[in-house]
Amino acid sequence: MTIPQTTAPAVRQWLYDQCTASLTPDPVNTRASLLVVFDQPGPNEPDDIVAIGKVRRQLNVGAMVGGGGAGFLDEHYTVEIIIDVFRGSDSGQVAYSRATDLANAVIAIVRSDLTLGGHVIKSQPKGDDTEVEWDTEHGGKRACVTVEIECVTRI
Repeated sequence: MTIPQTTAPAVRQWLYDQCTASLTPDPVNTRASLLVVFDQPGPNEPDDIVAIGKVRRQLNVGAMVGGGGAGFLDEHYTVEIIIDVFRGSDSGQVAYSRATDLANAVIAIVRSDLTLGGHVIKSQPKGDDTEVEWDTEHGGKRACVTVEIECVTRI
């Protein structure tokens, strides 16, 4: 009997591939570069970072099928996408606007294919949380947006 595995790794890869292909550097601030990465970036930290991050998963029995094989579990999980934008100025609105633009672009990627490349039954942008603060280390404003993508499938 084959026991299906979680679809989360494939979904993270799909999100990474789509973000890498679709997101573009800031047309207003041509000095700012963009990095799409899994989880925390390494020492290369440009002004715009999109990180495909944490997965929170829940499993529920979806159907009693023999010994718990394919189709036995409903898998519900969220994938966090962290958008981190730094601008070396006092204007929090500049950093906020760019972070919001990137968040909207990530949401548009998900909305363009709600099966996330056929890896889930359905997905949806669940919401986002945005915070702008002064970055004392670099001397400017940093905007961080956490976008949550909710995924549902049966394994």
